[in-house]
Amino acid sequence: MKIKEKIKKYLKSFTKDLLDEEIEIKVANPNLDTKKIKDYPLVKGKEILLRANFKGNFGDCFTNSPTVFKGKIKDILKHENISCQIACLNAVMRYYGIIENTRHCTSNYPEKCAKKFVEYVKDNFSPEKVGIIGFQPAFVREFSNEFDKIFVTDLNPENVGSVKYGIKVLDAKYNPEIIKCCDVVLITGSTIANNTFNKIYEKCKKYKTNYIFYGTTIAGIAHLLKLDRFCPFSD
Repeated sequence: MKIKEKIKKYLKSFTKDLLDEEIEIKVANPNLDTKKIKDYPLVKGKEILLRANFKGNFGDCFTNSPTVFKGKIKDILKHENISCQIACLNAVMRYYGIIENTRHCTSNYPEKCAKKFVEYVKDNFSPEKVGIIGFQPAFVREFSNEFDKIFVTDLNPENVGSVKYGIKVLDAKYNPEIIKCCDVVLITGSTIANNTFNKIYEKCKKYKTNYIFYGTTIAGIAHLLKLDRFCPFSD
C-alpha cells in the first residue's frame, strides 16, 4: 500500500478548488510536562511535530525531518516529505468534520492517556501479552505496572537494548515475532510516516493479532482504512 498515493487520490477526490487552497505547515511544540517522564522523543529532540493549519483547523504528524511550508495544497502533493502530506490530510479532514482529535495533547495528558489506555486494553482484550511498537514512555511505564508480559520495540538505536521502566527495548526487526506472540499490539501512528506501516499491518493480519494504532499522525489514514485508533486527549 502506497500511503502517498492514497493521500493524493483522496485529496484530489474533493472539489478541484481545494487543491488551490492555501495551507501552512510549521514545527509545533506541545509543551509536555516532564516532571515525571523526561524521555519523550519530542523532548529529547529525536522527533519533531509538524502541524498543518488549514483555515484554523490543525493536523499533526511526527517526523524526524523538520519542514516548513506555506502554499497551495496541490504543491503539498508534490512535496517529497510525506510528513507534510500526512499533516495536510489530517487538517483537511478535520476542516470537513470527517475526523477529530488531530492536534497532539499537552502538559501531562500523555500520562492520563496511558492510564486510560490500560483500562481500554484490559476491558476489550484481557491480554496476557502486550506488545508496544514504538517507544512511548508514558505507555511503557503504565503498562509495565499492570501487565507481567510486555514487549517493546523501537527504531531509535539509542533506545534499543536499554531498559526502560523495567522493560528491555528491542530492535524493530523483532516486530514480526512480537506481533505473532502477543494478544494485542499497540502501534505508534508514526509508522505511516517512517515507512514501516505496511509490514506491521500485514503481520497483524497474517497472525490475526489484535492491534490498536495510537496518536494524531495516523488520524486521517486510520479513518480511510477503518483502523482502530486510540487518542482520547488530543484536540
